[in-house]
Formats: sequence, C-alpha cells, structure tokens
Amino acid sequence: MYIELVDALRCPRPHEDSWLVARAERMEVRHVLEGALGCPVCRAEFPVHAGVVDMSLGTHLRPPDPGTPDREQALRLAAFLALGDAQGFAVLLGSWGAHAAALRELVDCPLLLVDPPAQVVAEPGLSIIRTSGDVPLAVGAARGVAIDIADLHGDHPSRVRSAVQATRAAGRVVAPASLPLPEGLRELARDGDLWVAEREAAPAPLITLHVRRGGGQMPAGFPPP
Repeated sequence: MYIELVDALRCPRPHEDSWLVARAERMEVRHVLEGALGCPVCRAEFPVHAGVVDMSLGTHLRPPDPGTPDREQALRLAAFLALGDAQGFAVLLGSWGAHAAALRELVDCPLLLVDPPAQVVAEPGLSIIRTSGDVPLAVGAARGVAIDIADLHGDHPSRVRSAVQATRAAGRVVAPASLPLPEGLRELARDGDLWVAEREAAPAPLITLHVRRGGGQMPAGFPPP
C-alpha cells in the first residue's frame, strides 16, 4: 500500500467518518508491505500483508475471473479516465485490475485496485485493498474510478454509489453500458460496452448567519452588525 494513499482510506465500519493510521513493519519505495492500518474511532485494525490491505471485515468478495491483461484496454482506460498527468490517483474495481500493470506503464499516477483478480499482486505504483462491498475511500478522494460489470450484481448495491462518491468533482467514472447513469454524474460518451461520465460538483449548502444585535460579537476582522 502506497503510504500517501492511506490518508484517502476510510474505516469501513458504520460510524463517523475517520481517517486511518498506518503501522509499518516493513516498507519499500514508500509502500507498506507488512503492517496494519488502525481506526482511531472504533480501534479496528486492518492487516497489511505483501502490500495488500485486508478491509473485508471477515467477509471477502469472490475474486473476479483472472482475465487477460490487455494493453488496448489499458490505453482505453488511460484515455477514458483522463490520466494524462501524475496528479492524484485512480481506482480500478474488480476485473479492471487485470489491466493494471499495463496501465501503470502508460501513466504516472498511482493506481488503487479494489478487489482485483487473485493473481494480481501489489507492486510500486499498484496498491490493493480487499473489501466486503463498499469502496472505503473519502468523498472526492480519487481522480477517476473504473467500475466493473460484476459490481452491478450481487448483494452490495451501495458499492457503485460509494465508488461514485469517492470520485472528485470533474473526475471521470467509467462503467459498463448496462449500468444506468448514477445520480451526480454527467455523461460524456458511450459505446456498446461502456460509458464515460464526469462527476458533477455538489451544490454548496446555504449558510445562515445568526447574529444577536447588541449582544454577541463577530470574530476578529469582521465588521460589527
């Protein structure tokens, strides 16, 4: 697990949003190979072994079929997700992870693989987490996300929603054409297999100021009411 991605991960247990703290027992090239991630809220620990973080809470998703690494698919992903620079990181769900090594040769940004095929291994530039469903990332953390066809089925309907929420404003989401466009996305292109969409910015909440005339004080630097 690339150490700089730890700040983007979130505890998958149902409580207030919380970052995780890394305990590294062995590191190479800024990647935690052995150790654990801990939650300061619920005290859960998620082991890291061979660079893979186990956040499955004891219920592993079935790994997707191995698939065949495909440079052409990697080229499509690089273009669809707009990975033309090294800023941020991209997320590949499920079987998209089979093309991760080929994609890593084309782009400079780190890749986070969520529940990839079993034979895919973590290496510099490729981080792996195993989950029991939802994508455990902070809202707006990723520059782009590729959703797998298998994510449209099964007992985890919130997985797609969590993947979309993890995408930053103006970031790209790629998904199978059979998936109806989720709320919060604007479609950019579509063919018979996939669609590409852009994450819309969430509307800013209305801010109401409550100032008691003659009684309260505004913070320093603000004019009096």
